[in-house]
Amino acid sequence: MESKFSSEELSAMSPKEFRAIVRRGEYTRTTADACCGYAQADLVVIPEEMAFEFLLFCLRNPRPCPVLDVTEAGDPHPRLVAPEADLRTDVPKYRVYKDGKLVDEPSDVTSYWRDDLVSFVIGCSFSFVWLLRAENVKFRPHETGVYATNINCVPAGRFHGRLAVSGHFAQDTVRPVQVSSRYPAFHGPPVHIGDPAIIGIKDIYKPNYSTSPEPVEPQKPDEVPMFWACGVTPQVVALDSKIPFMITHYPAHMFVTDRRIEEFACL
Repeated sequence: MESKFSSEELSAMSPKEFRAIVRRGEYTRTTADACCGYAQADLVVIPEEMAFEFLLFCLRNPRPCPVLDVTEAGDPHPRLVAPEADLRTDVPKYRVYKDGKLVDEPSDVTSYWRDDLVSFVIGCSFSFVWLLRAENVKFRPHETGVYATNINCVPAGRFHGRLAVSGHFAQDTVRPVQVSSRYPAFHGPPVHIGDPAIIGIKDIYKPNYSTSPEPVEPQKPDEVPMFWACGVTPQVVALDSKIPFMITHYPAHMFVTDRRIEEFACL
């Protein structure tokens, strides 16, 4: 189903305006064009009794899991990045995992909410893509998809599994590295450039997680594949580790914060 909002309308919205249409159920699609200049984030929600282990996992794997905010148990409001937001309703689409299996993909997780749930807001590469667009970098702004690689994350407690990456095609490989390197809060520089097979990706046109309803336009002769660590990694870990309960964002359907991208830059 087509969105009733154009890319230009989505881009011009404030985070509060965008989250309002999401909360009302009026928008359930990708956030790639939402709220120009504002940081977007991945979401992981887990029971409090696993929260320290997951925080330790994030600290040991900062490239895929750069933490922007962590809520108190039972509190759905990310008070550091968007205090008026509600993480139960303000993501266009979610995923719910139980015992290492994907069991639901709702647009609202209020019915799953519990008083012992802790939310982790994790920086997303959709954020620095806005900067690449603004600088006219020869870089496709939309991902080819998200892939589970053959690279293992550093385990922590019961959390272990493979690194997920987002793929892009670029003519200019230098500027994307320079720009993304300034933003470790949004995964930093790429983890791999070039042959996808080296990191276990057999077919770049068959991602584990598609992030667009449209097929990927074939790679051009002057383009090079580039891969960034991805906040979908906890979802791969949920499957690999058979985590008892986890709520996440649906790939490419991010939480839009109130913070400007530039606030997270490292000079």
